[in-house]
Amino acid sequence: MAAIVTAYASAHAPMMSADRQSAPPDQAERFFGALRTVREQARANEAQAVVMISGEHFTNFFLKNLPQLAIGLGEGHRGPLEKWLNIPKTIVPGEPGLAMHILEETMAAGFQPALSYEMKADHGFMTVYYELDPMMRMPMVPIIMNCTTPPLMTLRQSYDFGVALGDAIRSYQGLDRVALVAGGGLSHFVGEPRVGDIDEEFDRWFLDQLGRGDLSEILAVPNDVLAEAGNGTGEVRAWVALAAAMGGAAGQVLAYEAVYEWINGMGVVLYEGDRPAASQT
Repeated sequence: MAAIVTAYASAHAPMMSADRQSAPPDQAERFFGALRTVREQARANEAQAVVMISGEHFTNFFLKNLPQLAIGLGEGHRGPLEKWLNIPKTIVPGEPGLAMHILEETMAAGFQPALSYEMKADHGFMTVYYELDPMMRMPMVPIIMNCTTPPLMTLRQSYDFGVALGDAIRSYQGLDRVALVAGGGLSHFVGEPRVGDIDEEFDRWFLDQLGRGDLSEILAVPNDVLAEAGNGTGEVRAWVALAAAMGGAAGQVLAYEAVYEWINGMGVVLYEGDRPAASQT
């Protein structure tokens, strides 16, 4: 059975790749230092593939057909789509066997994800994936969550999906060691008068709850209250799903920076991974 040997959540602001030098050097060093830490851990743990959860930015779906959840089943995923993102354009290898298993198992658990054999990887995936594997060779299973266009899953529903996702990965027999990554958030506003604002109070509260390993207050936040922290802040649903996949355990907050030059609260939270079966006693 597969073990989730590395699990973390990271903000995915486009500017972290489009113009990483625009951030104050000390803030950039702390944020990218945290991403170096998780990259080194994933390498040390010999992760064979990564399952990534991110929001939809109207790259794969639009209002005529917008699922709450979708799983990429393809042999490869073209990305990034944004020409201005300073990441080489490529085809990220897929992991179809794991992807199909996740689809089947989450459906058996009561969820109804859409599927795509031609899922593209936009900045939501690529900014974080590129920091995990700059060679872009690690196979990826992309999972899209609708985080911004109502009606939306609640944080509780996101958590429940994460539980099913974690169970699905751990019951897969085709790999031994899998990484699980959530990309999105933290607080930010997009395409509205408050663009550029960062709700630092929300970000620090949210990260504190993850660090405590008690998500009860987070799960009680209604969608309309969550939206007050930013119309893009709903991407933290991916963080909640990942925390659930890791059993709701306490996460280690490796970094938090309110980077106003990137119009985004930037954070990284790392979870203790599973031990592969061969190393268990």
